[in-house]
Amino acid sequence: MPTVPTGWVDQEKIRTSVRKAQRALEPDVVRIMFSYARDSEGENSLFFRVLLSDSASVPAKLRQTTQKIMQKVAQEVKAHELGLHVYFNFRSKSEQLMLKDPFWER
Repeated sequence: MPTVPTGWVDQEKIRTSVRKAQRALEPDVVRIMFSYARDSEGENSLFFRVLLSDSASVPAKLRQTTQKIMQKVAQEVKAHELGLHVYFNFRSKSEQLMLKDPFWER
């Protein structure tokens, strides 16, 4: 997979694609945030933080929900076409209210 220099990634286009995916995934998704950085192996990567509704986070539904989200985000963002690795982290709305992690608020 080719590596893309930081200056060549259109972050506004990625932001627009993420917003489109988020709208399509409502009400299961409260918010999708992302960071552009190098991963532990030095590869250019997108790190997604997905805040889920509490109803989408129930154990019986969680795997199906997260798979659907990853597929939709990949379809909209097309990160692999840009030579970017993709990572996802998920958290429920209740979990975030309890943890109050500021990184999950941006």
